[in-house]
Amino acid sequence: MWKLSSPPDPPGTRREARGFVLVLVLFMILLLTLLVTRFTLKTRSFLRQTEIYAHSVSALYLARAAVSIGKVALVESTQMASQNGLNIISTNQPWATPIINYPIADAGYVSGLIEDESSKFNINMLTGTPGGAIDPHRLIQFTRLFTLAGANPALLPLISQWVTPAPNMTGPPGPYGGFTPSYRNRGGPMDVLSELHQIAGMTEASYQALAPYLTVYTPGQINVNTASSLVLQSLDPGITPAMAQEIIAQRPFLTLSRFQGVVGPSIFSDISGDVTLTSQIFSVNAVGIAGDTKLALRAVLSVNGMQTQTLSYRVGGNRLLYQIDALLKNAPPPSQNAPLIPTLPAGGGVSP
Repeated sequence: MWKLSSPPDPPGTRREARGFVLVLVLFMILLLTLLVTRFTLKTRSFLRQTEIYAHSVSALYLARAAVSIGKVALVESTQMASQNGLNIISTNQPWATPIINYPIADAGYVSGLIEDESSKFNINMLTGTPGGAIDPHRLIQFTRLFTLAGANPALLPLISQWVTPAPNMTGPPGPYGGFTPSYRNRGGPMDVLSELHQIAGMTEASYQALAPYLTVYTPGQINVNTASSLVLQSLDPGITPAMAQEIIAQRPFLTLSRFQGVVGPSIFSDISGDVTLTSQIFSVNAVGIAGDTKLALRAVLSVNGMQTQTLSYRVGGNRLLYQIDALLKNAPPPSQNAPLIPTLPAGGGVSP
């Protein structure tokens, strides 16, 4: 019988078929490689984002932990002073010891520094007289402060206009009417110090120069037990740099009469209403560090005995982190032999 069969493929056709299959296999391998690579890169990116987020959350909670540590230190300090019959806030108390890169288990590190807000001038106190008129005595002090800090005293009239009460914002817009967008003077006290950025002519350099010496939270008196040399010099032209250093060397003062003994009766009579030995308002500057992430936090606290109240709570960006890092960098190293709070003699009296 005859059998029908297909004619054999030409040799060239078979080679072309094998080549096509090989190309197809290589293409599939390349495609799979690209898919796997893309998946791997996306997975790595996702894991990195997750890691960054985890570090950010950890850094936030570490900074919040530092604030809690600060609250405990402040309460301990006030209680310790009270037990010794004192009513002073000074830099030899537990609250004044900075924490630098303190390890918290395996979570990361915390750094923190507490500032006595009464060691600074309250910028709102430019209007220290009834009716909101500028207080000439305060204006002179602020002029000295601006000059010593390296800021332009020409900013003071604009700041004065900003904080001077203007009911219903009926006052003139001042230099801000031509701004885009335009705005008016606040017409009252600043709520936060960063409002200074809105003052016409205020540069970042001037703000950074002034910020360590200004506040908006206190009743206005300066705690001479905690004030810096620059703030002490700003109180009165008679307080020279040498006298300011002598004041710092003689601290803590248990009575204002002891302070008067250093500055003299004439200077003291001029500034007696401007100074105090205590404070209830503090700012806790904290940094939490987790992995490669640093997060800054500033809380302003009112401390009254065992009670603390949060007046301001700011989780900051790079500007706040820069400010707190500068504070920590310039903070004095913790002393192993810090002086104890002086104890009053029996009966609670202190001789002048």
